[in-house]
Order: sequence, then C-alpha cells, then structure tokens
Amino acid sequence: MVTTTTLTHPWTTPPVPGGTTLVAPGIKWLRMPLPFALDHINLWLLEDGAGVTVVDTGVGLPATRDLWER
Repeated sequence: MVTTTTLTHPWTTPPVPGGTTLVAPGIKWLRMPLPFALDHINLWLLEDGAGVTVVDTGVGLPATRDLWER
C-alpha cells in the first residue's frame, strides 16, 4: 500500500531572491538563487545582540555575491 502525504508550508509565497521573510522574532528567512535543478538555497538571519549571524550553506557564485552586496 502506498501512502502519500502533502507538504504544507506556513507561507503562500517564498521570499524573492535576495529578499527576506520574518519567521519568528529575531529570525529571518533569506532565499538565494542557484543555477541548478535545485534552484535556490534557504539561509537564516539570526539577530545576535547588536549584530546578525548568517547561516548560509549556499554556493559562492557571482550572482549570489551580487545579491549579498545589495
């Protein structure tokens, strides 16, 4: 017997490339494009006292660097 499930997202629209969505107080979801079949990577911006910690597991490509510099 095959069971199917549906993935339900809490947001109807993901952030635009280089844009953020507030996930919880102090946590933002940042989306960066990838030139592969998997076309994006999710990053997380964590407020850290007076600064921000970025959790980025993406690929260091020119298009990604350009978005970082904006």
